[in-house]
Amino acid sequence: MDLNLPILDQVANCKNLLIGGMGGGFDIFCGLPIYFELKSRGMNVHLANYSFTPFEHLSKGITLSESLVGITADSESPYHYSPERYLAKWFREKQAEEIIIWSFENTGVRPLLENYQILVDHLKIDGILLIDGGVDSLLRGDEAEVGTILEDTISLIAVSELKEIPVRLIACVGMGAEIEIAYGQVFESIAKLTELDAFLGVCSLTKRMPVYQNYEDAVLFVQSRPAQEPSVINSSVISAVQGKHGNFHLTSKTSGSHLSISPLMPLYWFFELPAIARRNMLFSELRYTDTRTDAYRGFLKIRRNLSLRKAAKNTNK
Repeated sequence: MDLNLPILDQVANCKNLLIGGMGGGFDIFCGLPIYFELKSRGMNVHLANYSFTPFEHLSKGITLSESLVGITADSESPYHYSPERYLAKWFREKQAEEIIIWSFENTGVRPLLENYQILVDHLKIDGILLIDGGVDSLLRGDEAEVGTILEDTISLIAVSELKEIPVRLIACVGMGAEIEIAYGQVFESIAKLTELDAFLGVCSLTKRMPVYQNYEDAVLFVQSRPAQEPSVINSSVISAVQGKHGNFHLTSKTSGSHLSISPLMPLYWFFELPAIARRNMLFSELRYTDTRTDAYRGFLKIRRNLSLRKAAKNTNK
């Protein structure tokens, strides 16, 4: 059972497609089903992630710059949290493949853009699909609540500046798994992107799909490793695909909180990246930042100066 991707026309001519986790942590795992599907169709696909793991004292990696390293199953680090490293180990142990997870240090926009350009040149990339675990990347920045939009926006701005890359897309999965988001305003953004002809369609994961089964196995394998804090987004997607609903907790990390697992969570939503970047109101403050701290300060500054839109109340009877 195939994953019926609506972006096959967009990526059909890509010789080297890069799938990149845009928000850090386990975001790259959200792109694995798409990776497996495209690989099964004979495409050359690479994996990358905006990483939360320090690169200091990392050994046996492939260093392209101080803040861009290829993580392999042999890579070693004194820092225990490293989902990219354990993902490479999963590929070796479960798929008998030696995979490189290209990892960007969590910098500001300017170094990230430079590192994307280095990787584009190194791999001859002609298409980039950014993956958002959640949907906050679709927001403009002036909404009532914006979740963890900062890291997504740093990646969004960097890739939006790679104008020589003909294919630049965003895929979101895990709708409803994030808290502190005004979902009415998310749907408003999707409607506007639809009006702009930048919405490319939706497809869903189901548990019969081999690509989903590999994805679930990879997530559970890595989450079971020492010190790998479970991903709420990926755990929610897996719960929904398995038919769970409402306040179901796959891991103990979320115990004590209220979850709303729903059938919306396994849906992928695909968009043209430049259209999302043009609507993002954080661009001017973040474009020339060097560190994540710089970006955070710029984010706070612009949020203070914006006239934040109140979330509409649900008036349905």
